[in-house]
Amino acid sequence: MQGLDHRRHVTWGGLIAIVAAVLCLGLVATAPAAKPAKAGKPAGAGKPAAGGQRDCNGRGVPVSKISIQEWTFAEYIGFGTDAATQARLEQVLAFLHETGYRNIELFTLSGLTAEQMRDLLDEYGIKARSRHVDVGTPATPSDFDQILADNKTLGIKFFGSGGTPNFATAAEWTAYAEYLDGLGEQARKAGQRLMIHNHNWEFERIFGDRSAYDILLENTDPRNVVLQVDLYWSTRGLGVASGATSVDAADDLSADLLRQLRNRVQLAHVKDMATGAFPGRIEIVGEGGIDFPMLFDATHRPLRYYVIEHDPRFGDSTFDPFEAAATGFEYLRCVRF
Repeated sequence: MQGLDHRRHVTWGGLIAIVAAVLCLGLVATAPAAKPAKAGKPAGAGKPAAGGQRDCNGRGVPVSKISIQEWTFAEYIGFGTDAATQARLEQVLAFLHETGYRNIELFTLSGLTAEQMRDLLDEYGIKARSRHVDVGTPATPSDFDQILADNKTLGIKFFGSGGTPNFATAAEWTAYAEYLDGLGEQARKAGQRLMIHNHNWEFERIFGDRSAYDILLENTDPRNVVLQVDLYWSTRGLGVASGATSVDAADDLSADLLRQLRNRVQLAHVKDMATGAFPGRIEIVGEGGIDFPMLFDATHRPLRYYVIEHDPRFGDSTFDPFEAAATGFEYLRCVRF
């Protein structure tokens, strides 16, 4: 990671040069994907503005609130801790900066220390605002002190596991919620906020008249545990649980959820759902059927961060995470709500 002080101003030509240099060194022999592709067609209207972006007629989401989950690039970056993995990480960060991103939600440090990752992000003018990291369970607790220490170094305030275990009993969900509440209190005293990120099963696991999500809410103090609502998974889970047959019907349920949760929701994962048979697969933001303006309007107030995410389609060469990131960014920047 030496000799790249110019990286704040990396262009596509610069990216190609970086990739060529890395290839010559034989560092990307095991790369799981090809080099970055150019961004897809941006959403919005108007003539291109500076940096290749388009003018927007809508007020959009402020760039300061737009973030992206690093998991979008998981297949491209890979899961190693070697120089090749870190080179691909740098390519992604260069692309994100050029696209306009100033925030990221991490899921891995790719073998770097927290200090090294913070320095790398600083070089690209990107801040780690949130993080997915395994905080453990009552049976398998994490090294929570180390997580808090790394978060402090990285400058991260919001963090939590990327998903909850799919427990089979209400008692297990209750114990897990109480475990999270204890961690959340510790995090709050350290100036950080533990968050719950949902998938679909929290809404589909029903115990009498309560869902697993209800149990999580009832057994955690809002002061200790906040929420990151994944809008794809909430739409899917609530829709399946209610017998919905379309995205339109299901995302109405997500809107109702956001209205009920009010300011306990601090962040959202913004990812779309393909139309057609319900539930559809994850789609590029703005190219599916989820009514994001309705969902954004349903929150009690603007969220801290709107985190674009597209789960990788592992093994599908037609999926381009760079296109997903660029198209999603332009959609959020220009969306009306």
